[in-house]
Amino acid sequence: MLAIVLLAQFALSGSAQTVRRITSDNGTPIRWPSYLTAHNGQLYFRANNLPNGNNVELWAFNGTSARQVAEINPTTNGSDPSYLTSFNGRLYFCASSTGSGNQLWQYDPTTGATLAPGSVSAASLPQELVVYRNQLLFRAARFGAPGNIGIELWKFDGTNQTPFDLFPGSGSSYPQHFIEYNGLLYFNACGTTNQGTELWRYDGTNITEAARIYPNNGSSPENFAIYDGRLYFSAYDGTHGRELWRFDGTNATLAADIQTGATYASSNPNGLTVYNGKLYFSADDGIHGFELWSFDGTNAQMVTEINPTPNPGDGDTFLMDSSPANLTVFDGLLYFTAIDGMHGRELWSYDGDTARLVLDINPGPYGSEVSEMILFNGDLYLNGDEGYNPAMGVPDQKVFALSLAPLQPTLRLATPRWSPTEGVALTLNSANAIPLTADQLSRIQIFTTTDLRQPVAQWQALTNPLTLNGSLVETRSLTLTNAPGRFFRAVLNQ
Repeated sequence: MLAIVLLAQFALSGSAQTVRRITSDNGTPIRWPSYLTAHNGQLYFRANNLPNGNNVELWAFNGTSARQVAEINPTTNGSDPSYLTSFNGRLYFCASSTGSGNQLWQYDPTTGATLAPGSVSAASLPQELVVYRNQLLFRAARFGAPGNIGIELWKFDGTNQTPFDLFPGSGSSYPQHFIEYNGLLYFNACGTTNQGTELWRYDGTNITEAARIYPNNGSSPENFAIYDGRLYFSAYDGTHGRELWRFDGTNATLAADIQTGATYASSNPNGLTVYNGKLYFSADDGIHGFELWSFDGTNAQMVTEINPTPNPGDGDTFLMDSSPANLTVFDGLLYFTAIDGMHGRELWSYDGDTARLVLDINPGPYGSEVSEMILFNGDLYLNGDEGYNPAMGVPDQKVFALSLAPLQPTLRLATPRWSPTEGVALTLNSANAIPLTADQLSRIQIFTTTDLRQPVAQWQALTNPLTLNGSLVETRSLTLTNAPGRFFRAVLNQ
């Protein structure tokens, strides 16, 4: 019996990536967007609409186009809204109107932007807004009447803004880096005289010190993330430099000493993000510069060296750094920005095995300087400058959306079967562990030819029905002339 010749399958597979720049609804420029925040089905951010000058105000993107939604400061100074946060159906932020300092503002599409209730309490420059137990918490300053308390933690319940004077008197506790863990809100603050900044927590009523890692000096815990049921962060204990620590609700312990050596030898882990059962972050082991690292609960190891630039030997060790930042999990991958020594700071991804450059928004050595990323409506949004050149000054950021089609199976044809009585039978399966599904049958097309010299576009398309049998796709009883000498290929259309 003659064997049918099999052609290695051809298929469209993998994630299809497209990037588009977000534009305004009336053609005005969107410049220097930041504080990208999803709220009530829209993407809000602050941006400037002047080619020269400052008019930084509140903008919103509805999935199609962006528009300025508030003009809080009608002069050309702009209100500079910052720390955008969704709370109780409204968007809250810090902004400055004409003739006033930075205060707490609120926005909804019906009433527009208005001062938040209780702003007469003189909570100035609210920052790091976070929602916890139906309260909006933030760091703010009050110097002078009605009480000089410095920079402290404040809470807003929708009506009143109330301070906690954690560091008594006019001194400042300067709380920051808020994260909820085991039902409590953790942050760092200097709440005790001569003890420095340590780990504190808030239960909705009371604030207490959670751990004292470096007595009489302060460990300055930051870069918080929850992993394996514990709170991880970077801290300094006076012995190991700034390294990776963890807290179980009672005790804080050193998790990994990545850069060993002298007291000030620090790996400075930052950007802690959980992905595929491990904790990922940027760190410097003192040899490779800042690169991507992972921690599995026991051991820390460098994932890959994205920037292989050798140590220049003149003190400019920053040239070795890929400095991964903005770590974000999306579509089954870990996305981040990094510098590989050739493209500047651009968008990268890691799949658990390999790190890849995803987008080169600004081709050339300077990069697009992507500085923020957020998930919104199934896409990854980021800001960057497609024409950045350090000789021109600061990056002129714009908003971009990265769209990804779902990962598709890679088709593989098994050896076709033929008999004079039953005709041709074909079987396909997935070659990349992504199973074939019933809804993909209509997108699978099989082509055949008897002459490999024939252009692919002229191959005969088969119309026989396909069936799904477990994880296999099958078609049977194909009646074809010259069946023993045919070539086949299968395509999964996007």
